[in-house]
Amino acid sequence: MPDTIEVELKVSPFRRWFSSGLVALTAALLLNMAMTAPPASLLGQGLVWALAALLLISALKLWRDTGESLRLVGRRLENSRGGLVVRLDDVASVTRTHFSFRPSNGFMLHLTREYDPRWCMGLFWCAGKRAAIGGAVSGAEAKRMAEAIERALATDKSASAP
Repeated sequence: MPDTIEVELKVSPFRRWFSSGLVALTAALLLNMAMTAPPASLLGQGLVWALAALLLISALKLWRDTGESLRLVGRRLENSRGGLVVRLDDVASVTRTHFSFRPSNGFMLHLTREYDPRWCMGLFWCAGKRAAIGGAVSGAEAKRMAEAIERALATDKSASAP
């Protein structure tokens, strides 16, 4: 029997359009500035064009990445394509406090082992012994995911206690 999806974290269509649109709009404004009132120096012009190109690439990456979702399936946190993000066996703690280092509307997972660096813009990133979930996602959905992970960790601790 395949594992069932306990919680799924998706970016809403509005947040997806809005976030990608704002990044693309910033690129368009820079391109407009570069064509109508370019900086006097050649270096300045190149910098404005390069920054606009970087923002357009970022908008496309944001659009592509926010089309994915995160799923809590059994003892794994995986993306919508089935790729492993984090195993729950490797999670030491979950941090959701307001003044902690975490993404907007999200939470931080402190891990017991290092994972390869990965970044899914607006959804999650992993680096070393930390994984951060959130960004463009709804705060309520991220809270539900964090609570499900905390419940799974609490179940593990109670099962291993004598």
